[in-house]
Amino acid sequence: KAKAQDEVVSKPADKASLGKPKVYALLVGVARYDHMKSLKYTDDDAYRMYAFLKSPEGGALPDNQMKVLIDEDATKANIVKALKETFENASENDMVLFYFSGHGLKGSFLPIDYDGSENKLYHTEITNLLADCPAKFKVCIADACHSGSQEEFAARSIESTSNVIASYYKAFDNIANSTVLLLSSKAEEKSLESSGLRQGIFSHFLIRGLSGEADYDKDKIVQIDELYHYINVNVKAYTGKKQSPIIKGTYDENMPMAIIKR
Repeated sequence: KAKAQDEVVSKPADKASLGKPKVYALLVGVARYDHMKSLKYTDDDAYRMYAFLKSPEGGALPDNQMKVLIDEDATKANIVKALKETFENASENDMVLFYFSGHGLKGSFLPIDYDGSENKLYHTEITNLLADCPAKFKVCIADACHSGSQEEFAARSIESTSNVIASYYKAFDNIANSTVLLLSSKAEEKSLESSGLRQGIFSHFLIRGLSGEADYDKDKIVQIDELYHYINVNVKAYTGKKQSPIIKGTYDENMPMAIIKR
């Protein structure tokens, strides 16, 4: 189905299954800045994302396919090194996922060692690393102010855990090459935290959507198109339209992001 130009361009699905892909993830959460106002929940958001990816619904990723950088470990040098290592591990049938929760400025994310002018993590640096990565599926999720300025990228269980994990990887069969950016706000907007939720608002609905609430068609698969719609509707409603998540890239709208265990 057709989408607006800035949201999605779908490709026809591949006809042949290439086997089980691996998912490699780098999760970054920065809260205690020296030269910016400290944030309350960004480190927790990264840990919650880690917990989801460790669950059967998130693919049960082993520790050797994930890296988490929190606060003092989340320097620019460490993030860039970890991105390179994560992306280099991926083959042409795999997925790479980069999640960042912290401060952002237009055109950049801010690592812990941002000093007011130096050590920005520019969106173009991430763009170039993604472009060089051979992985078939590339996902960047950012819960940061002005994240939308990144425009360079065109229930009850009735199944066993092993079946849930198998279903997650099976869902990648026949999905076209995809690069997608799921961003918490437009370029001119701030990304908000909520003391009531004790989370970033975007990350809160991201996790809820991945955990099953975004499975609109009840097929037990949360697809990227469903996830964006769920986050977009709920973040706008919760913030009174002060924050508008966006999606960018060239991707298959049926790309699986989670499997629902019922």
